[in-house]
Amino acid sequence: MRKTFLYLALLTVVLASCSKLESNEKKYLEGMQSENYETSSQAFADFCKWLEEDRETMTYDFNKMREQMGLKIATSANGLLRCYSWSTTFNDTIHLYANVAQWMAGESFVAFSGPIDKILTHKDRPLAHMIDTIFTIKHGDMDVYLIAQSYINKYGHRRAYASACIINGPMLSGLPYFFDGTDAAGNSEFIDDGTMPVSKLFKWDEKNRIFSAFMTDDSLNLIPGQYVEYKLDNERFTRLN
Repeated sequence: MRKTFLYLALLTVVLASCSKLESNEKKYLEGMQSENYETSSQAFADFCKWLEEDRETMTYDFNKMREQMGLKIATSANGLLRCYSWSTTFNDTIHLYANVAQWMAGESFVAFSGPIDKILTHKDRPLAHMIDTIFTIKHGDMDVYLIAQSYINKYGHRRAYASACIINGPMLSGLPYFFDGTDAAGNSEFIDDGTMPVSKLFKWDEKNRIFSAFMTDDSLNLIPGQYVEYKLDNERFTRLN
């Protein structure tokens, strides 16, 4: 009887939590879709604040926002780091991206609203990119998170970036010996509407410790199956080609 009571109590808590998350998702989505600028701006700010403060959002699917506003969510394999990104389209041609990052530092929940590279590189004016995927790399006794990103400019060109970090106490710390928008990967671009599969853009070969980012030709066309490759040795990525 006691076990049954505890089960029902737990189920009630779970259902109440799901209802709250769904209700908030619907509220903020409707606000951000408003044609009134002040309403949509406030809903956007409130949504980011919610992600910064509510630990339960870290495991929520956000299906409506994925479908209706193009929200992208990338989560590390161990579930300790999650990044959100979406295009806040300025007009019909210019894409401005937003980022929110969440991570677990021990039992503590931490979040940051803003370009992911702002906390990793401490640059004054870093751009927010689409977070395509997070590769979780075992490096000695550390979990290193290689965040593969891209950016689609107003001409429809997609450009690649990559940065890496570790969870260091309550901080998300960038690792300087990893690359951040390499010459080849960072400057390569091609026409894309954002539907290109991540597997054709970035790869991590755990066995050989090689990270690959898409390669283009001189006319900015994607070269299928060809990548710029970097091998992780000790504490540094070395370009192979």
